[in-house]
Amino acid sequence: RAVWPHIGHIQIAGVPNRGAPDQGELDYAPIFQGIDELGWPGWVGAEYQASGPAADSLDWLKRSETAQVQPS
Repeated sequence: RAVWPHIGHIQIAGVPNRGAPDQGELDYAPIFQGIDELGWPGWVGAEYQASGPAADSLDWLKRSETAQVQPS
């Protein structure tokens, strides 16, 4: 929270292997909640190693209760 004013980009992936964000050691639901509470005005990027075709690798996003998909 102390460095929040200095953050210019948020990017996520699964930890530790950079898979889809719903794979690995982090629970992103409380992280997304904190980002929302702090009033993040920008996008949150997801850069990870897909386990198959790119369109199929977005299933994690469909399962997320907090994610809002906006077409680019």
